[in-house]
Amino acid sequence: MASQLVPMPQGHSLEAIFTPPPVSGPAHPPRLAVLLHPWSWLGGRMHDHVIQTLSSSFIQRGFHTIVFNSRGVGASTGRASFTGFLEVEDLKEIIKWGVSKIQNVPSVTILGYSHGSLIASLHPLLDPPISTSHILLSYPLSTRSLLTLFKSSTYSSGLRSLLQEPSSNVLIIYGDEDNFTSISQYKKWTGELLKITRGRLKTYEVEDADHFWRGESGERMWERIESWLDES
Repeated sequence: MASQLVPMPQGHSLEAIFTPPPVSGPAHPPRLAVLLHPWSWLGGRMHDHVIQTLSSSFIQRGFHTIVFNSRGVGASTGRASFTGFLEVEDLKEIIKWGVSKIQNVPSVTILGYSHGSLIASLHPLLDPPISTSHILLSYPLSTRSLLTLFKSSTYSSGLRSLLQEPSSNVLIIYGDEDNFTSISQYKKWTGELLKITRGRLKTYEVEDADHFWRGESGERMWERIESWLDES
């Protein structure tokens, strides 16, 4: 699919690709998945291999998908922020745009990979009747403060607020050999989150997988996501 520029209220535009599934109809509700790439300051973009592979997998499951370049990446205009707060506002607008393109969309799944999971975690639940799910993949726990200009507490409290919403539905998935966050850090963190959640929270640890999900580890990661989608 060709990319297009989506105008933002602040005056910049984001390069996005909207892809419908190959099959639609009553047996295939028009669900939407929006995927966020890693940190643009380190080369993250919508053509990241993890994002592209996941987008294709969602499409095969009957989802419409949106992948997009954040501010200043590719054909997107504007300048990336250091805190990520402006990117959160952009995500809200991208989702509004995507929902407007699909008639009677029942659900939106927001998947953020690495730095993208930080941005995804601050997106609130959409108004009913649309249900909202969040997938946080390789959440950069140990580097969160550096990636957000020391605004780590905002992201921590934002995620906790999301989990305390009774209708929240969140999947946290990470590799046990992540290059940046140790398995002990992940286990302690997810254990604490499980204690405070009032919605639905699933956490998956994928064995022999690092931050970048190459080869078989990426396939096992998608199997976990598919299992969670089937349960949702």
